[in-house]
Amino acid sequence: MDRRDRARGTMVGLVVGNALGIPFEGSAGASIPAGAVGEIPESEADAPWDDDVALAVMLAEAAIERGAMEVDDLAARLLAWYRENPRGIGILTSRVLVRLDRGADPHAAAREVWEESGRTAAGNGAVMRCAPLALRWWRDPERLAAETLASAGITHADPRCGWSAVTLNRALAAVLSDQAPDLEALAEDAWRGAGEEYGPEIAEAVVASAEAARPADLSLDGGDMGYTLKTMQVGLWALVRAGDLEASLVSVIEAGGDTDTNGAVGGASLGCRDGLEAIPARWLERAPRRERLLELADALIG
Repeated sequence: MDRRDRARGTMVGLVVGNALGIPFEGSAGASIPAGAVGEIPESEADAPWDDDVALAVMLAEAAIERGAMEVDDLAARLLAWYRENPRGIGILTSRVLVRLDRGADPHAAAREVWEESGRTAAGNGAVMRCAPLALRWWRDPERLAAETLASAGITHADPRCGWSAVTLNRALAAVLSDQAPDLEALAEDAWRGAGEEYGPEIAEAVVASAEAARPADLSLDGGDMGYTLKTMQVGLWALVRAGDLEASLVSVIEAGGDTDTNGAVGGASLGCRDGLEAIPARWLERAPRRERLLELADALIG
């Protein structure tokens, strides 16, 4: 498949999955009626991007304009978004940005928020936005890991957040290289990178992604809704186990939980796997600011 088509599918798949999932955010899978998922609400076509898409675009623009993930630059971009229209902002990201808005050191704010949580806060805000970096640095696994960790650390200090994003991005990079992701190898890399405290949990989640027959098997609507490893698993499952793009993305959202973010990550992965042409035309028509996403995809993949 043409790599440019994969890149375009990644960026547009992200916005399509997000838009499909927004109406069901926080719903238990059992409460979503059969057939309820399938159409993007007409209102989304002209709505501002949700946080999943807005922050992915932010990273894409920073990668293109600056050539790296720089803490001070990312802090400025995040604050501009926060002050303008932070639609859908996550709790952890909000807590960090409140501090930044008050003049906190951007190198320390995320870690301080994490420490105050008892070092337990591991939301999915870093993994939801990471895919553009795979498009930019797919040829260089070490650079990709370093830039992804830097992009995560501005808001999410927990190693599970950074390494779930690295793992997903390396899997996307494999697909962009026309290879199947090696989840065993990715699990080992995450274990080494995150260390003994967090590595085993990440590695176990990576391997379990390939064992799930459907997204609901990942328990997406349980008490850990919005947990970074769950959302990482959605992206990995979409790359290694999913079938038809449309049916698979619908099944991600029907599983419930953090449906807008799981939809965004699942959509990006499926779009990378199958390319832009596999995304249904009726979804493309309602994808907000689709042309901008296509421009970014082309610039990122080079």
